[in-house]
Amino acid sequence: MDALESLLDEVALEGLDGLCLPALWSRLETRVPPFPLPLEPCTQEFLWRALATHPGISFYEEPRERPDLQLQDRYEEIDLETGILESRRDPVALEDVYPIHMILENKDGIQGSCRYFKERKNITNDIRTKSLQPRCTMVEAFDRWGKKLIIVASQAMRYRALIGQEGDPDLKLPDFSYCILERLGRSRWQGELQRDLHTTAFKVDAGKLHYHRKILNKNGLITMQSHVIRLPTGAQQHSILLLLNRFHVDRRSKYDILMEKLSGMLSTRTNCIETLGKLREELGLCERTFKRLYQYMLNAGLAKVVSLRLQEIHPECGPCKTKKGTDVMVRCLKLLKEFKRNDHDDDEDEEVISKTVPPVDIVFERDMLTQTYDLIERRGTKGISQAEIRVAMNVGKLEARMLCRLLQRFKAGELLEPRRQRLQ
Repeated sequence: MDALESLLDEVALEGLDGLCLPALWSRLETRVPPFPLPLEPCTQEFLWRALATHPGISFYEEPRERPDLQLQDRYEEIDLETGILESRRDPVALEDVYPIHMILENKDGIQGSCRYFKERKNITNDIRTKSLQPRCTMVEAFDRWGKKLIIVASQAMRYRALIGQEGDPDLKLPDFSYCILERLGRSRWQGELQRDLHTTAFKVDAGKLHYHRKILNKNGLITMQSHVIRLPTGAQQHSILLLLNRFHVDRRSKYDILMEKLSGMLSTRTNCIETLGKLREELGLCERTFKRLYQYMLNAGLAKVVSLRLQEIHPECGPCKTKKGTDVMVRCLKLLKEFKRNDHDDDEDEEVISKTVPPVDIVFERDMLTQTYDLIERRGTKGISQAEIRVAMNVGKLEARMLCRLLQRFKAGELLEPRRQRLQ
């Protein structure tokens, strides 16, 4: 994108709420990839004129000054080895500059969330003439309105910024789903955690958010992946990270990615077997990293180590006999089942819950995995279904499934009925 395209993109991504001038400069300074122009006063005036004369940009005066935009890097403390966010201090909640106020069934086709949608005053005619000529400079405008001056892109521009160039602009989304999409657009490369969306931003139950997120996922507008935060107490919080397609970054751990690659390599070999030495050489890993990698594969039940005669697997690499005449044995890795990413939604029918499941009083100081285990333990030998876990723990279908799989992986639970996802 050139400078003007990037400028319009930043305004459009801010959604129906729009943004004030200080927030615009802040967005451009932190834009990825970097904004191509230095944000000096003369450049800012040039960019202001571009906005003031653009027919797709409107200007509003809000009843109160917009609070300062606070940007936070979600990944500044991430452990690249494990993919776990190491929170070394108690998380401080930032002020939400854009609280959710959904616009529902607007007769003009306007979608999104805007706190002062009815109260704000359209001052576009004070900014430019009908022939698209500017009436004031940036300095004059800011002196007059300050941070009450809000810049907003048209509905078409905002929707295109969210769905990308490959998206279908004729696709009509429910207002709730659109607001989720808008929220993800505003978060750019940082994305949003599903847990934060339903507990803090939208303040709705997990099931409703899951339903609308599923609409976005089915239409290929967002990506999802597992996200783990380790709190200062040592407890882990598991959630789902949602991103717009255009801002997707694979945030999985290094070993997750390597396990997928190693699984793919083994699946192409005869009998899904290869020597450890050859695998390490092809992956280009040091001995320590490779050993940890295949240990993860063993612990996950994806592979096992076997000893075979060199003659059987690589006769061309001889000699295949020792000086004593015995067979040379080599350690090999055998693939038992392929590595599958479990961060995508599926279309399985919801399991019918025959009786009311009492909700669990969630203790926020304890990790969800331990509390789920306690719930299963209280059910005794009868076990509990994934759907019942979802209701009791007030989490989405994807989060409930992730909790079940983690308990299986840690050998803390046994899957009794795979088709019904029942744990004991």
